[in-house]
Amino acid sequence: MYYLCRMFKQPRYIFILLVLVLVVTSCESDKELTLVNQEESIDSYISKSLMQYEVVRSNGSNRVIIVPGEDAYTVAKGDSIKMYYEGFVFNGGPATQFVSDSIVVAVGKGDLIKGLDDGLTGAKRGEESYIIFSARYGFYDEEVGIVPAMSPLMYHTLIVDVKKNNK
Repeated sequence: MYYLCRMFKQPRYIFILLVLVLVVTSCESDKELTLVNQEESIDSYISKSLMQYEVVRSNGSNRVIIVPGEDAYTVAKGDSIKMYYEGFVFNGGPATQFVSDSIVVAVGKGDLIKGLDDGLTGAKRGEESYIIFSARYGFYDEEVGIVPAMSPLMYHTLIVDVKKNNK
């Protein structure tokens, strides 16, 4: 401990420590600015290109309802759903498609990325929608397959079935 305290009394070590703190702080503020810009881009796209559709916002997720579903079958956390989906990197609109599949999954259990999980809550059986969100609610700063780090995402979804949680 003595040597550690003595080391930080030397100006060059204090300078190095300050530089490291500034670099880390700068990277985090750059990421936050990127996320804010993504969210503004998403809002702009929805208001200009999808304004004729109903938009449901939930915890950073934007669900744009293209075809409404059946009211009796609304998705709640814990419910199992079957859906068809396509995932796109969002770049002012759908860009690179990175997935197309069908899945049976429980909503709200952490099996999906946060933006998709939150966006599906409240959807209805038979509903077709776009769910759009920033990297904050997607893969954040991880590169996943062909999806670059810090990418906003857009999913085109069709809810085929909803099985209510009996708890």
